[in-house]
Amino acid sequence: MKKLSKILLGTFFLMILFSTITSFNVVAVGNPDDTFEVPGDTYQKHIQANTMTMFRFRARTQLRVNANVNLEINFDCEALKIGAKDFALEIEGEGDLYMNMTCTEEQKELGLLKGNTYQIRNRNRVQYQEGFVVKLECNGTFTRARLSILATNDNSVGQWAYYDEATEEWVSVPTTIQNGYLTAEVSHFSTWTILIPDNTILIVGLSIGGVIALIIIGSVIYVKKRK
Repeated sequence: MKKLSKILLGTFFLMILFSTITSFNVVAVGNPDDTFEVPGDTYQKHIQANTMTMFRFRARTQLRVNANVNLEINFDCEALKIGAKDFALEIEGEGDLYMNMTCTEEQKELGLLKGNTYQIRNRNRVQYQEGFVVKLECNGTFTRARLSILATNDNSVGQWAYYDEATEEWVSVPTTIQNGYLTAEVSHFSTWTILIPDNTILIVGLSIGGVIALIIIGSVIYVKKRK
């Protein structure tokens, strides 16, 4: 009887845990309920709660938005520079939200330029190659959000990262691939992008290590022949 009680109790807690993990059930990546073709760079739209809406700027850059509350949003997207990108934003909020979303290829004022290498908070070196930066500003209360961008061969090892204005550095957050998208759950809005681990140091280190190994092996062979 005690064993059965323990099994039932354990099952109950597992169900609670699973429910907590899967409670973020707003789905933004997929077929949209509404699609809007935007010929310019700016656009303003009221989005009804639980309606996944896609905005395609200049037939290039796709921005998908979904929230469990009504959302008033202002877009500013330099699609001609960004090109073909597919970004999705999911939000869980409390009450109506008012947002500004600015999408750029680079952030020169933050020193973020394509092809550059940076050292982030964990002291790892990363490269900026994505060509997509999103600045999110929100008036209203939201509990959490999810950022997603279509995974490619070039960014599949990347991580979402935000710019910490207090320390003036980029901070990466846990990122996974879900349904073909690089995805991260976030608790605040700021300036976000994808950063790629810089393997240059590793490759150089391996190369130097290989040269040293060859020298050692050659020396051993030489000594043996001399004997």
